[in-house]
Amino acid sequence: MIHWLHTLSPSMANAWDRASKRERTLLGVAALVVLFAAGWAWLWQPMNADITRLQRDLPRAKSTLDAARAQADDLVALQRVTVPVKSADPRSAVERVLGERGLRSEVTSLDVQDGRVRMTFAAVRFDALPALLATLATADALRVVDAVLTARVEPGIVRAELTLGR
Repeated sequence: MIHWLHTLSPSMANAWDRASKRERTLLGVAALVVLFAAGWAWLWQPMNADITRLQRDLPRAKSTLDAARAQADDLVALQRVTVPVKSADPRSAVERVLGERGLRSEVTSLDVQDGRVRMTFAAVRFDALPALLATLATADALRVVDAVLTARVEPGIVRAELTLGR
């Protein structure tokens, strides 16, 4: 009766042909049970586990998204704020803030070209950079245009190549 079974396995086709109607029905039900069990094990169970995991992680993801949106709004607001410039010369402004922060000795090169300040720290504490850059942004309207930070062997120490502009 089942022609594709003859091409697949002649001995299986002969066994099917010899089986009674009741045996064929039992084999069909057994195949459905195996198919259902395989679908449950490979589809339904992993899908339910993923749904549970996503429901558990959703509040954290929403709070991360809210924080990122707030930070983006803060960045946009900072870009709109015009800061009265204390010093017309960006080099003197950078040197002043470096001195205030105690980082002047850490700078290995400092040069000004086309109104942009390029400075390199061979080794500086990473946690000192955000405060330095925030002070330069608020006091002298110097913001990071380009930055390359490379981790050093010592924990918390980086090589920093920064370009600042107005």
